[in-house]
Amino acid sequence: MLFGSLTSVEEAKRRLLERIEPFGSEDVETLPIEDAHMRILAGDVMSGIDIPHYNRAAMDGFAVRHAEVKQAGRMNPVLLEKGRNAVWVHTGDPLPEGFDAVVRVEDTEEIEGFVAVYKAVRKHENVGLRGEDVRKGDVIAEKGTLLRAHSIALLRSAGVESVEVFRRPRVLVVPTGDELLKPGERLVEGKVYESNGIMIAAYLREWGADAEVTDIVRDEVSQLGRIFENAGDYDLVVTTGGTSVGKRDLVYSVLDTLGDVVFRGVALRPGKPTLFAMVDDTPVLALPGFPAACVASAYLFLKPAIQKMLGFSEDMSFFARVSDNIYSKAGFTSFVRLRVDFGRMVAQPISSYGSGILSSITKANCYTIIDENTEVVERGESVRVFPL
Repeated sequence: MLFGSLTSVEEAKRRLLERIEPFGSEDVETLPIEDAHMRILAGDVMSGIDIPHYNRAAMDGFAVRHAEVKQAGRMNPVLLEKGRNAVWVHTGDPLPEGFDAVVRVEDTEEIEGFVAVYKAVRKHENVGLRGEDVRKGDVIAEKGTLLRAHSIALLRSAGVESVEVFRRPRVLVVPTGDELLKPGERLVEGKVYESNGIMIAAYLREWGADAEVTDIVRDEVSQLGRIFENAGDYDLVVTTGGTSVGKRDLVYSVLDTLGDVVFRGVALRPGKPTLFAMVDDTPVLALPGFPAACVASAYLFLKPAIQKMLGFSEDMSFFARVSDNIYSKAGFTSFVRLRVDFGRMVAQPISSYGSGILSSITKANCYTIIDENTEVVERGESVRVFPL
């Protein structure tokens, strides 16, 4: 069956996301913070203490009263009695009571029980004030935060031992196709080693999900139907291959029988044979079999689905100038692979539409999206760029 009218990328994404349920309180687990790295917070975390919890020296040197050294200079040193007007402190030491600044050791000289100060300091200069980093009661990590290394460090600085995070979405990945071989099997013409399954599973883990990959499923209605028997055990099922219009492309007919097809065929290059359906209450995203098309659809549909489940939507982007013209087909959104020179912020197009060229992904480090109303982006123009 040929594709009917194609769904725009934005409309397809809208339809998909309105059927993805965000995780709630029943999807929360408590983890020690050392095990919570790269997990998504399920609630705000507040600090129970000031950070720092005391006024502390920020430099090795001498604690002083700033008013006593305000006239100090290289040619006009101020002499202070060591231990009374000038007290030695290490970085991190509590600031002695009655003192309000620290003069760096390199701006002083000890002379027979006195300290010569060669530089004036302001009040609180070289001092870390209590609570200047975090005040007690401050929210130090918000719900939906991806807990990177620095977030973990801040939590631990506040004495936090454990946090509530959303569980990882459970995703079943199903590579399909008679042409697929397992590693070690004899490679002949018309056959290829299966790679989409392991790739999509790896992406899912990068994006915060747990992925289970099935054995290769052949292009038979009965085999394809069986993969959905336990679909309810998963938050999402992802298939690869079998979504186009050939005689062996049976995923659409199986899903049309078992569930409700939400869209079939997207105005995306590469990635047109993308399909989304609901089987009972389980969303099923069927990705194209050509590797580059599979990647494009994964980034534009699968990643947002996982992010919605987890309540996380951070996507870094920036602008770069393209080094060559980029051509796109009117009426289609193009997923264009780029190699960005970050020193010059110049993006070299790798390929604008080839569906089967996986090396166009491995040679790229970023991508851009050319909208359906644009046919050419001229050399030197700036485009919004997303990391791969």
